[in-house]
Amino acid sequence: MARNTPPAGNGPLFDDRSEEGADALASKPRRRVPRNLGLVPVALVVALVGTGLWGAWVTKELLADSALPPIAKVQLSTIVGEYVQAQARSATPPDQVTAETRAFMAEIERNLKARGAHGQTVLVGEAVLAGDVPDITADLRREIYARVKMPQPAAADAGDVMGAMRAAIAAPAGEAGSGIIGGAANAPVN
Repeated sequence: MARNTPPAGNGPLFDDRSEEGADALASKPRRRVPRNLGLVPVALVVALVGTGLWGAWVTKELLADSALPPIAKVQLSTIVGEYVQAQARSATPPDQVTAETRAFMAEIERNLKARGAHGQTVLVGEAVLAGDVPDITADLRREIYARVKMPQPAAADAGDVMGAMRAAIAAPAGEAGSGIIGGAANAPVN
């Protein structure tokens, strides 16, 4: 078979039909295949997709917890430092200090995990170099001390010089034990 000669027969690729077959085809209605999509169907599809995306965004915004910023920073070293200093000033036995410190650190971890579970990313304050990231240190401190009590400073002993000095500074003038007799030392002189 030569390359340029078409094969004989009524194959689907060749149009070798006789005129009798052409009449039969002409009597059948042809389907009209749209070759050009109009602007209206394309605009409808774009509008439907846009409406769906807008609805998803609105749903996300309505269901989001607006009280928690998505990214926040906390001065963790400040909170832990305050607690450690308070424990150092207390007269708590070492075993109890260890247990209370573990409970304090566990509460910090629990609180930060709960914030993470609600979709909030918490950064350590020292890691934030620039930007407007809300500081939640005060909120975290309040929530932690609502569950774990802050250690109280030890009571001043009679032989404790520092304790006596603190008591003297803290006591208002004229109170008993303040070192002023009769409270007349601050009276105006005419």
